Amino acid sequence: TKPKFNIRKMYPKSPFLRNPLVESQILQRNPSQLEELMSWLCKVPTITTYRVNSLRTTVPAFKQKLQEILHERYTQPPKVYEIPSIPEVLCILPTSFSVDMKQKQSDLQREVVVDSCCGAALLRGAHIYAPGVLAMEAGTKINEEVLVYADLAGKCKQGTNIRYDSLDKIFLGVGVVRMQRHQIFGPTMSSTAEPLKGIAVEMIETMSGVPTIGDLSCKEALLQNLPSIVCVRVLNPQPGERVLDMCAAPGNKTTHIAELMGDKGEVIALDKVANKISGMLVKITNLALKSIRAYNFDATKAFCADKEAEDNECLGMPPFAANTFDKILLDAPCSALGNRPLLVGPPNMSQRMLQSYPKVQRKLFSAAVPLLKPNGVLVYSTCTVTEEENEGMVAWVLEKFPQMRLVPATPHLGGIGLEQTALSDVERQYVQRFGQQPKEFEGIPIDTVGFFIAKFIKEY
Repeated sequence: TKPKFNIRKMYPKSPFLRNPLVESQILQRNPSQLEELMSWLCKVPTITTYRVNSLRTTVPAFKQKLQEILHERYTQPPKVYEIPSIPEVLCILPTSFSVDMKQKQSDLQREVVVDSCCGAALLRGAHIYAPGVLAMEAGTKINEEVLVYADLAGKCKQGTNIRYDSLDKIFLGVGVVRMQRHQIFGPTMSSTAEPLKGIAVEMIETMSGVPTIGDLSCKEALLQNLPSIVCVRVLNPQPGERVLDMCAAPGNKTTHIAELMGDKGEVIALDKVANKISGMLVKITNLALKSIRAYNFDATKAFCADKEAEDNECLGMPPFAANTFDKILLDAPCSALGNRPLLVGPPNMSQRMLQSYPKVQRKLFSAAVPLLKPNGVLVYSTCTVTEEENEGMVAWVLEKFPQMRLVPATPHLGGIGLEQTALSDVERQYVQRFGQQPKEFEGIPIDTVGFFIAKFIKEY
């Protein structure tokens, strides 16, 4: 008989149960909101969003494709809906459970354990790929239904072949085995034989109710978090403009900029990590976008005071002269603590590391402001929830650069900025903070990842 073992409830209370010092740094001015924010970070965003590439297809055509896939998989398929202010977006709601999870937990014999990162992806609709599997019991057969758990303590060793019992594992859902142990782990863990790539366990249903349809990204559409899409809409790039994407990898916002410009104009994309740029170039070529040029370059050095402005149709290589760009997207490197569900905080995150991000963000702003033309638009965004990297950074920019004026970041689908920061009540209304108090659209909460957006205009 199956041993009875206490399993922790669905979600932890905070991603930082083992790192309270980092947790205490996140909302220093709003500590009363910390508990609610931490609990929200551990939970799964309810909506799944695709950005449709209007240069390749239409929203109704991709919507039909999505609905066909959902109808095939579910007797009661989840709702797919549009948001008028962002016409290229399709949102998918969670499903109503077709599987009795409690019944499955007592019926099924075998378990598969994955790491916390893989667990977070599963809860958002992914299947399990071989590298994410930590434990699969010996004797598990192809096409067998299994219970899937995540190991939050990071103690389960890859290749474990017996049941892994721990108070730090959480139940994620039910899947069907598509690969055997030896295919996942290789003949032995130390073997040089490459483990197979591909789906190891296909998820049937998860505790989050997010549809388990995997990633349907293709040339026609991209699986992307809603705030990342909103961010480029706030920038509002137009055909013929010259736009800089300062920290561009993996390039999803860059391609969105080019698509909104109808691939007419000039988009310069910078990233200081060489292999990230190579990945971007593959994406750009695949989408046949002509307006983007990507460079392996450190954006903090993108401004050169000695360089003369270029009148040419096409810019040369970075660095660039003052007043070169109509619009700049500064999607800054950040602590990335908004990536929900964050079941366990990043293992290498420390107080010192958390304090290092604002320094880099300030350097990037110091390069961005001179590069922007007068009356140009700069959009700043992060995928994190800390005060210092968000409201604190906006306050610093307004003090440091009198020529920069904060304006409303529309379309506004997020919440407003936090209180008790250096921003006035009006300024708080202008920025967008996607957080634990989501806005509603037609009665549906816009429950997505943690994110922040601010929009500036350079007055002179």
